[in-house]
Amino acid sequence: MSTVELLVGLLAVIALLGVVADRSGLPYPAVLVLGGIVLGMLPGLPDYRLHPKLVLLGFIPVLVYAAAFRAASFDLRRYALHIISLATGFVLLTVLAEGAAAHLIGAISWAPAFVAGALAAPTDPVSATAVISHVGAPEQIVTVLEGESLINDGTGLAVYQVAVSAVSGGFSIGHAAIRLLEISAGGVAAGAAVGWILVRIRRPLDSPSIEIVLGLLAAYGSYIAALSAGFSGVLAAVSAGIYTGMHGQDISSPQSRLRMEPVWDAATFVLESVLFLLIGLQLRRIVSGLPPGHLTQTILTAGTSVIVVIALRFTWMLGVAPMLARISPMEDQPTSRRGFVVMSWSGMRGALSLAGALSIPLTSGGRLFPARDEVIFLVYCVVLGTLIIPSLTLERLIRRLGLGQSQQLREQELKTRARVAHAALSRLEEMAEENDVPEELLSRFRGIYELRLSRLEGERSDDKSDDGSDIDVSRAQNLRHQLVLAQRRALDEIRQERAAATEIISRIQHDIDLEEARR
Repeated sequence: MSTVELLVGLLAVIALLGVVADRSGLPYPAVLVLGGIVLGMLPGLPDYRLHPKLVLLGFIPVLVYAAAFRAASFDLRRYALHIISLATGFVLLTVLAEGAAAHLIGAISWAPAFVAGALAAPTDPVSATAVISHVGAPEQIVTVLEGESLINDGTGLAVYQVAVSAVSGGFSIGHAAIRLLEISAGGVAAGAAVGWILVRIRRPLDSPSIEIVLGLLAAYGSYIAALSAGFSGVLAAVSAGIYTGMHGQDISSPQSRLRMEPVWDAATFVLESVLFLLIGLQLRRIVSGLPPGHLTQTILTAGTSVIVVIALRFTWMLGVAPMLARISPMEDQPTSRRGFVVMSWSGMRGALSLAGALSIPLTSGGRLFPARDEVIFLVYCVVLGTLIIPSLTLERLIRRLGLGQSQQLREQELKTRARVAHAALSRLEEMAEENDVPEELLSRFRGIYELRLSRLEGERSDDKSDDGSDIDVSRAQNLRHQLVLAQRRALDEIRQERAAATEIISRIQHDIDLEEARR
């Protein structure tokens, strides 16, 4: 089967499973993974091998760059203590626990056991973003989980490299600590440098097509540059995405943003979908590689590994995280026990862990890498166990714990939109006093925003009113521009005050862009 035929086949399956997920109300990542498993078991179908470089270079840079671009940088800073503790302390603890389980139960020697632990410890940025953002979790929880998954790769990758080198006999705690700092700091610095360059190139441009190409270049360029220097490519793509996202309002016009957003949304959806489907398709190949004489013990070890990962996360979230919350409160719901239960059940692993496992070298130190197939199987089982089960049950858990935010977010959105509309009306009255604006024009725009407020009070936030075409077009455009600026200033104040969820601010920003694009 050619690559083109394979891609067409994958897209057809994704479309079919997407319909199943939409009709059933199940999260599409779980449906795609399960569909891939079933599809991979059918006789007569080609056995496709997921190449690690395809995941690490073809998928991951764009997906983590896009997720980081959309992330609210001020929220990441606000929850930095919780995110960093999960990305470092919790990852290291999980490496130790997983390595011990693989050694004691699976009889795998210590070095390859810690390789398995390093690959199973970090949560996956693709899985976390794809699942958490669609189940109605509180925004603070979403921010912490996405932030954790975006930056814990540096810790896991450093431990992985040290563990692989230990297989051939070389290990030093001091060297491991220094290497961890090098990988993380170097990746962040490389990504920030690429982001800085990109911002300055994009600022004078007003071409959505070129800006999309430059965004892809930033994602892949930061990843490859960091990786070539021996640093974390994932952290580089994350750093580039966050830096560019911080300047997103400055470097793109409203018209460009309106044209680019659908393209990025479609691209990330397709890449995520293909990746989840390919994860499921790997089961038959991975199982076929296991040594037949140790199959029962390997399955037992894999089941234990999944239990250890989940239990350890509950222990951390219900034990360590509440103590950190006293030092750096995360507001209301997330600091409650219910919020920590949700975060405990949300530690999903994914393609990044699997790609790392498949990239384990065949030989180390002149001999075959010990227990390589068993390590790959263990990591694969952890990916399936932490991805499928939580994604199928997380939304129900959130509702049962009373943490669903649909009504709360709706009220917050209405309040935010009303504040933005009042800012436009206030600016309109100021201009009426300062300038000789025709009364007809003032009445027209005053009616638009008053109607918008009345609709908000009736919980209808759409605005399809017409500002008329029988007025002075030039003066109307200038007046609308001033009102748009007033709305942007109000929205910036709301953003700085953190008075509304990031997704609400993004939606209102999109609507303001539409309003300005009508000029």
